[in-house]
Amino acid sequence: MGRVSRFVRVWLVGRVLKRNPLAAVLLALVDLLRRARRGARGIPFSPVRAGGYVGSDFLRRAGYVDPDAPTPAGELDDLGAFARPSFDPDAVAPAVRAFYERTGDYRMTYRVRWGRGFRLGARLVGPVTSRIRQLNLPGGGSGWRPLRGRFVAVDVPGDPREEVRGWVRENVAGEAVFVALYGAHEADGERFVNVAVPLPGGNLSTVLRPRNVDGAGDDGAESSDREDAVEWTTEGGGDPGLFLVTPVGAFRLPVGQRFVVRRADSDATGGNEGLAADAPLSATHEMWVLGATFLRIDYRIERREDRR
Repeated sequence: MGRVSRFVRVWLVGRVLKRNPLAAVLLALVDLLRRARRGARGIPFSPVRAGGYVGSDFLRRAGYVDPDAPTPAGELDDLGAFARPSFDPDAVAPAVRAFYERTGDYRMTYRVRWGRGFRLGARLVGPVTSRIRQLNLPGGGSGWRPLRGRFVAVDVPGDPREEVRGWVRENVAGEAVFVALYGAHEADGERFVNVAVPLPGGNLSTVLRPRNVDGAGDDGAESSDREDAVEWTTEGGGDPGLFLVTPVGAFRLPVGQRFVVRRADSDATGGNEGLAADAPLSATHEMWVLGATFLRIDYRIERREDRR
């Protein structure tokens, strides 16, 4: 009897879809959402959400600032906490490690390059991100721009992540470019960075794993086989990925990203200058959707004179 009822259901659905292509599209969307939600299951996400506006003072307005806690020094407390068989923190160049553990000691400039085919979309979205002061990136071809950053000690009720801190980045006009709450979580013996970007009604969360990569990068320098740079990536399966967190649940998005920090001198030929803890750095942040790169942000990173 069970086989008969399954046959009838399949036959009826097939008849409906054949007569109504719109129903086929709707069923495909429902299946896509179901799989996207299943892909986010079991991952600890921040509960933060914004109203219609984020901006530089979001953490204060939301009541998340912890005035009694010390201001975090960097994006994370200790790169060594992310050690695993496939990632060796001790192989990372001292300058790169110092940036992650004492990010506030550095000044940054950046430039944005949108992928071909995505530039029109960036122009259309730009007025929205500018108004809400979040993910507020300029259009391509705008050249290098200063980026001012500060860290904030926070206490977010109900946040399941560890070592959560706020990182606010602004342009020279004091407008928020990127407001995020950085944290970490562990799963199956791995430790991941877990970043929440508040948006109206929810947040965009990214889970990243670290990898040792060649510090020569893509600047044409000859490789030294030294994996002294760090790549944080959504690749590799498991928890890493990009997620939209909403009041009705979290959904894994078909978007990937990587962030690589290396020595700016690309000292891949064996010299010692790039091994200094205050050596200049460069970074690239790439994002892609369904395999097509739509955004690349380049950074120049230098130790502030008063922090050397």
